[in-house]
This record gives sequence, structure tokens and C-alpha cells, in this order.
Amino acid sequence: MKVKDLGEFGLIERIAKIVEYADERVILAIGDDTAVVKPTKLDYTLLTTDLLVENVHFTLNTITPWQLGYKSISVNLSDIAAMGGIPNYAVISLALSPETEVSLVEDMYRGMADVSRKYGLRVVGGDITKSDRLIINVAMIGEVEDSSLCRRSDAKVGDIIMVTGVLGASAAGLRIVLNPAIEKTVREAQELKKAHFLPEPRLKEGRILASIGINAMEDISDGLASEIKHICEASLVGARLFMNKIPIAKGVESVASLNGEKAIDIALSGGEDYELVFTAPKELELEIVESLAKIGTKVTVVGEIVNSSEGISIIDWSGSKKPLDISGYTHF
Repeated sequence: MKVKDLGEFGLIERIAKIVEYADERVILAIGDDTAVVKPTKLDYTLLTTDLLVENVHFTLNTITPWQLGYKSISVNLSDIAAMGGIPNYAVISLALSPETEVSLVEDMYRGMADVSRKYGLRVVGGDITKSDRLIINVAMIGEVEDSSLCRRSDAKVGDIIMVTGVLGASAAGLRIVLNPAIEKTVREAQELKKAHFLPEPRLKEGRILASIGINAMEDISDGLASEIKHICEASLVGARLFMNKIPIAKGVESVASLNGEKAIDIALSGGEDYELVFTAPKELELEIVESLAKIGTKVTVVGEIVNSSEGISIIDWSGSKKPLDISGYTHF
């Protein structure tokens, strides 16, 4: 069955059944002019949105509908995590061809529902319209305490720079997707592809870090180098990274070698890792490491915040200092 056979409201009815679950915070969800929810209880409301466009951010011949739905929610959850916040509600706008199979839409929303339930999010509404390509826009509401709010503008000179997890996995996974011929020669190919298709937001980590009292924080969506630039510009500081401390995911070296690239470049500029990069006073390092270890998350010191006059640099393998290439993913 195609979307044109079912019609807009028939499709909405099916979607509502997929994303519906009991939630005392929600007064009215899908089915009225707007959703009605109870106000958030914490000091601040968080608002974020993200747009995924077919043949720009994804192609349907390389990602399954379920994976696409999962990822479309997950990348927004990562923004909430970067603020030290808690996710509450989402509304989803969808543009699609009348020739789209209804099963594709249902599978996509199953992915959305699965990740939403996993992280305590409720999809409460949205909109559907006609288009010649699939477009997904997720708008999300979260909340955070005043004491836990993490801004990118709060880095201080003398802070250490830390990252959760490992870097480069998603970008390496994308390279495998685009060049399947190399998959059989990369032992970690499946793990790398999973990192690209199914990123996991660091919501627990964000809450723990915020409670410890870190300074600036961002999620790594456009590449570590690019995110460091954002923090430095907002905080009016400089940064120094150490090449030998960047935690690179297993398998990235193999992918880089097969593609004629360097693993460190993929880790610094590849993007879509959705890990957290943050700055904190040096004296908090041990507490941070031990606290995140309790939930099984590795965290690594990769650099330090310096005066703005020093700019943004990286110390290479030989100990030489050079300007950091701050390129990352950009839309234009």
C-alpha cells in the first residue's frame, strides 16, 4: 500500500498507534490541533530541532527505514545531552512522496518509537505534507536545572578538554557504506556502520557531568576540531589539543589506510560521532573519570584551554605545535 492509497489522516492514525504509550505528562497527544502537555518542572526549557533531507543527509538505498527513524530522534537527543538536560517531548514534520510505501513510514516511526521509549521521550504530534523527496524534521523539548545548564561559552583558561568514548567510528562507517568493497577487509566494519546508523546520545553522561560542575560542553556532530572552534569562539579562549591523546575507534585506521587518508584526520573532522566534548577544571579529572566509569563510559583528556592569543593548535606526534585544521561538516 502506498501513502496516496491510505491518505494523510489514515497515515496519521497508523503513526499515532506506533508512537503512543502511557505518559502522565501528556494531556493530549496526536489527534487534536496541538499537543497539550504539563509544563516542565525544572528551571529552564530546552528547545532544539534538526532536519534530515533525502540525498543530502541520507539515501534510502543505504539506510533502513527503522535506522533512519532511530537516528533522526537520536541526533536531537544528543543536543539535549550537550546541555546537561533531560528530554521530554518531540513533534515530527514529515514530507514525502505520495508513492511512498506505507510500510516504509511505519518502520521509520517504529525506529523513532524505540529510541524515544529508551530515553524517556514522548512523540506528541507533528505534520505531514507532500514532497518529491523524504524530509524529516524533529523538534524537541527538554528541561534542565539552572545549576546543571552547560553552555559552550563557559570554558576557562586552564581547563582540561575531555571527550567521551572514541572518535571517528561514524565517519569510518560512512566510508564503508559508500565503498562496500572495503567492508570485507575491515574487521570492525559492522561496529563502524552501526556507529554511523545508530548513534547513542550521551544523556546519562551529560547529566553526570553537569552535576559534577564542568564548564563548557558540546556534542560532536560536525567533528571534534569544529566543536573545539565553537567552544573557543563562544568562550573567547584558545585551545591546545594533543594528537597522541585523541581516542580513535578501532577499525578507523584500517578504513583510513584503504581510503588513502589518515585516521587522525577522520577522528578530528569526520563528524557524527555524537560523543560529548567538554572542558573542566583540572582538579575534577579523577572524579569525572571515576563517575563515568561507573556507567561503563570511557573519558579521555585530549587537550587544554589556553589564552585566546595562542589560537587553536595541536601538538603532533613529534611534539611540534601547529595550527589545528578546524574544518568539519558544513552544509554550504
